[in-house]
Amino acid sequence: MSTTPLDLLREKRLELGLPDPLVEQATWRRALLQGSLLGLAVVLVSIALTAMLYVRQQLLQTELARLALVEAEVQAADGRVAAARSKLKAINDVNAALEQGLVNTRSGSALMRDLQRRVPEGVQLTTVEVPASGGSLSLKGSAADPLAFARINSLQIELARSPLLVPTSVVLRKAMRSEGSDSAADKAATVVNFELMAQFRPALPPAAELTLLQELGATGMALRLQQLQAEGVLP
Repeated sequence: MSTTPLDLLREKRLELGLPDPLVEQATWRRALLQGSLLGLAVVLVSIALTAMLYVRQQLLQTELARLALVEAEVQAADGRVAAARSKLKAINDVNAALEQGLVNTRSGSALMRDLQRRVPEGVQLTTVEVPASGGSLSLKGSAADPLAFARINSLQIELARSPLLVPTSVVLRKAMRSEGSDSAADKAATVVNFELMAQFRPALPPAAELTLLQELGATGMALRLQQLQAEGVLP
């Protein structure tokens, strides 16, 4: 028994030039299937692209979080470096102050011992001044007659020989004889008041400074200098 469906309109359809409905139906099915497959492919591609974008976004967020952590670590490290530099500067400032305060021969026992060795007989110092800048020395005193000016000149020569001072900087600022009577006794008792100025020489290296302190008999300052060198504060 034949299963082919009976086509009663075949001749009429052929006469009118109409396509076979079975062929037409198969064509539409193929087109629908192709369209469905194409749509499915587009959907799958869209899903794949969305998934890739999502994964990429997650990777970017992870990388941004890592970079933020690195930036925070760098900032923390910069803060530690800045703090360390500040602490080092403070230590260096303290060391410099110690060096100037304990080693500098422009003040303290070294200067006084050197002056004691250089003041001639008949000369008395009344004022020894070192300004805050520490670069100069001012001496005021009196010289007894007779030969008061010769005594002052001798003091100038001795000061020019001092290892603490610049030789050419020793200058007599003023010298004035005190007023007295005309008697021989009063003339013998008169003095000449004077003021001398001088410049300190530049600071010496610690080793040379130590030798100078020892030569001047400033044992306390010499011991402090040796202690600073032993502790690594000075070279």
